[in-house]
Amino acid sequence: MRFASSLLILSSIAASVFAGFNPPSAPRSYFIMSGVVDITAPVQIPNPLGTRVSNTWTGGNFTDYKGNVFATVVPGAGGENGLVDSAGFFHLDARMTLKLVNESDTYAYLQYMGIGQFGAVDNFYMRIETNSIKYSFLNQIFVWGNATIPGAYLLVDTFSPTKPM
Repeated sequence: MRFASSLLILSSIAASVFAGFNPPSAPRSYFIMSGVVDITAPVQIPNPLGTRVSNTWTGGNFTDYKGNVFATVVPGAGGENGLVDSAGFFHLDARMTLKLVNESDTYAYLQYMGIGQFGAVDNFYMRIETNSIKYSFLNQIFVWGNATIPGAYLLVDTFSPTKPM
């Protein structure tokens, strides 16, 4: 009887606690930029963890949140060194340098890390460094996105919970 009373009290407390529970809402997303990047054919190197996949960037451009081309890809400055593991997951590890088009001597360095399926959608987070005054807000925001390789190019779309300035 004592056990049943204790169980009844605990279930009553749990019901009152969870009755007011509302799951958190998903974070708001703001579009940051898109890129179309020309790439070399992948070099695939087997290793004990799976297959290392390496590409080099050969060109391309990025548009900003207003739809304006704001940067070009610096050919050969960075690349992809991902890993396809034994379960078939692709672990994205890439770096890229962009030359901003309307500011002299301004660049952006992008670092991507993520996971997905090789050649399909890869979800990633991105760290950005830039010496641009106009795009300096990119140094201080969290950015995530997805990437696809539909051919000899890479498509990138990025988002942030922080509204672009």
